[in-house]
Amino acid sequence: MRGPRTARAAYLLVLAAVLADNTVLGVTDYIKGGRAPCSNEGETVGLQDERLQEVWSSCFHCICKNGFVECRSGDEECGMMEDCAVVMPREGCCVRCKGCWYNGTEHASHTEWGEDGKLYRCEAGVITVSRPECYAACDSPKHQRHTHYNMHYNCPVCDECVINGQRVGEGRDVRIPEEPCLSCRCVHGALSCAKRACPVLPCVASQQETPPGECCPRCLHPTADKILPISGNSLPKPCIFGKEYHAHQSPFRVDPCTDCTCLNGTAVCTRHTCPVLTCGASALPPPPGKCCPECPQVEEAKSACVVAGKTYQDGDTWQLDACKSCECHGGQPRCAMERCPPLSCPPDQTLRLLPGQCCPKCIDVDGICTVFGDPHYKTFDGKFYSFQGSCKYQLVSDCKNHTFSIRISNDARNTSHSSWTRTATLRIGSTKINMGKRMRIKINGQRITLPHKINGVADISRSNGSVILKAKIGVQMVWDGDGFLEVTVSSSYKGKLCGLCGNFNAIARDDMRTRDGRLLNDTWRFGSSWRVGGRRACTRRQERPGQNTRCRQSKLKKARRVCSAFDRHDAFAKCGAKLNPQNYRDACLLDACSCAGTRCHCAAYRAYARECSRLGVEAHDWARAAWCEGPPPPWLKPGRKDFGRSSKPKGNNFLPISSIPKPTNTRSRPPPPILQ
Repeated sequence: MRGPRTARAAYLLVLAAVLADNTVLGVTDYIKGGRAPCSNEGETVGLQDERLQEVWSSCFHCICKNGFVECRSGDEECGMMEDCAVVMPREGCCVRCKGCWYNGTEHASHTEWGEDGKLYRCEAGVITVSRPECYAACDSPKHQRHTHYNMHYNCPVCDECVINGQRVGEGRDVRIPEEPCLSCRCVHGALSCAKRACPVLPCVASQQETPPGECCPRCLHPTADKILPISGNSLPKPCIFGKEYHAHQSPFRVDPCTDCTCLNGTAVCTRHTCPVLTCGASALPPPPGKCCPECPQVEEAKSACVVAGKTYQDGDTWQLDACKSCECHGGQPRCAMERCPPLSCPPDQTLRLLPGQCCPKCIDVDGICTVFGDPHYKTFDGKFYSFQGSCKYQLVSDCKNHTFSIRISNDARNTSHSSWTRTATLRIGSTKINMGKRMRIKINGQRITLPHKINGVADISRSNGSVILKAKIGVQMVWDGDGFLEVTVSSSYKGKLCGLCGNFNAIARDDMRTRDGRLLNDTWRFGSSWRVGGRRACTRRQERPGQNTRCRQSKLKKARRVCSAFDRHDAFAKCGAKLNPQNYRDACLLDACSCAGTRCHCAAYRAYARECSRLGVEAHDWARAAWCEGPPPPWLKPGRKDFGRSSKPKGNNFLPISSIPKPTNTRSRPPPPILQ
């Protein structure tokens, strides 16, 4: 293995087979694979084979997210393939959409440019030439040179970015439902509106469809390019429209609004732009021989609009939501909807719609650190590790501004190698809140009953079998009174924290940094560096867990059985597609082997169920499915062989616990699952 950029060789077989094949991949060809698991959360995942890594590394960028490999397009830009009508053969990483040649220049599909007041658009080997139609959205527009549709033209603009009562944000587009091809944009506080002609498509009309609310039709089914590549010194190429063949330099007509000429494989079409209509949805279809719809004759204009039982006078406006509003024009409601730009957030951010806002934004996510079982830790940045220290430790602290700190005390529970979290203590200024066994809560040493409020500091309550502490400074703790602890911190603490929960900087690989700043791979040395309180705070002599801790084969068999619900029960089926349970399964095995009770495995299930809930998938009835609720099955009850009762091992039918997989970040890494 080559370290953090390694991958499982088995997953590379399909890649190697495809690369060895010299045939050109068509529009429906792809590299098959499975969804690959991974361990090092947030880390880059590469290919084990150096030749494959060199060939394919520019095609994708893969990271480990929620225990699975997640891939996005890499350094090489393939261009837009969405709604592509004609697909070219694969070259390198990409299957590309057919482009256009015009005046000695190649243009990618879906691109636009302006020349001499005209708008040019390339769409799968067809160039549409048109002149946008100006539209004034206000009563007293000004004429000035403005940029719209990637070109400069003289159209009237409005001083205020408002249309049909809808205020448009700077740089944003707004669309009119009745005129979907009319686009208005706010630039430097001025609103400009123009209507464009739809691009000519290389498929027949019966194979075109206009999505609801969209301006222009799209080809229903992409086709492979039927002629030779555009570039090269071959003879002039023809143009193909559906089943029609047009020779080089031959003219042809698509419809009454469109005249085309084939120029060496690229069809150049001039299309008339229809004017903006004021009648909206009541417009009539084009008369025979004409290309534009028309408004019907109206004998008398109305002075009010009646919408959903409400009456609006001429000129009245009303807001439907943060993105859409309407205005009454001559008895007809006219609406406008602001369009939100597409956003892709980095892994440490999430797309969220804030109250009162029209468009969602990428915002930093809160940090969550989880402690459970024989202590297993998942840091704020997603690193998973186990540390069986049985003393008092600094779990998390604001190391920049010193606003708070959380310490935990671990209990050896009469074992030589295991430990479980016994108490958690939050300090904010002079306030000390201690959460202990059976959810007993003390504030500055005084026992309290719940719910309880500390003015200006925190609210403490009980819910779903846990204590929930919500501090005003942006810290929340969930404690079940028996070893499960979850700490949530506001994104404002990003890069300011230290302790066993890591530094919260969106990089998992540097979470194991000691109190004096050293970066370690040894979990025992790392955890021990955050010990506080001296020797009196320890429940046993502190020694690194050795190889002498054993798990009998019979107990290991039962441990594997109680930990099988991650894959076996429907309660976790949907979550398993979003969050890899491997770390939690490994933790479950360790806990079930180390513990003398019948419910020790439940901590791993609860931690996994909590993560599933955060991802929007509820693991219903998981406790019963995992034997964590109700009477245990007969084979799990105390006294049944070794499971639940300590006894002296007979013979050599035992395994060292160290041989059981631990939830650490040292496993080899698989390759990306699918390349398309």
